[in-house]
Amino acid sequence: MNVLKILLLVGLFSISNAIKAQKVNQIDTLSCPITQNDLLLSGKLFASAKPILLRVYNEDYEYAVFQLGKRRGSIYLYFKIFSDNVCVKQEQPLELYFKDGEMYILKNTFKVNCDGTAALELTRRDIKKLMSHNINTIKFFTLKKDYEFSPTEVDNQNIKFYLHCLKLYKVRKKK
Repeated sequence: MNVLKILLLVGLFSISNAIKAQKVNQIDTLSCPITQNDLLLSGKLFASAKPILLRVYNEDYEYAVFQLGKRRGSIYLYFKIFSDNVCVKQEQPLELYFKDGEMYILKNTFKVNCDGTAALELTRRDIKKLMSHNINTIKFFTLKKDYEFSPTEVDNQNIKFYLHCLKLYKVRKKK
C-alpha cells in the first residue's frame, strides 16, 4: 500500500514538472531580432527590431528605413528618408496600399522636422491590419515631394514577424 502511494506521488511529481517545463516564454522559443541597450529615447528605454531598408520607387540613390520599436507597452513605427532637407509635418500621412487593393492611413505623431523622420504610435487596430495584410505600396508625403516605396514579400514577412516579436517583448528596466 505504501509503495503504491509513493509511486503515485512520484508520478504526480513528474507530471507537474513536465507541465512546468512546457511553460516556456514564447519570446525565448523564437529567434527574435529585438535589441535593447541603455540609450534613452525621450527619457525612456526602448527596444527595436532590425530596420528594413526601402528604395524610393523610380530612384536609384534615395532610400528610407522602416523600423518597428517598442517603448513601455506601445509599438511604434519609425520611418526615415535618407535625403537632405526632407521636411515632414506633424499629422503628415503615411499611406499603405495592400495587395488586396485596400488603403490604410497612418498619421505622423512626431513633431515637425526637416530631417525626413516620422514616428507613428501603432494602435491595436493598426497592428492587426499590418499583421493580416501584405503591403504593396507605401506612400509618404512631405512638403516638397511625395515618396513611393514597394516592399518585397520578404519585407512583408519581416514586418509581421517583428510585430509578433515586439508584442511579446517586455522592455527591460535599466540596471
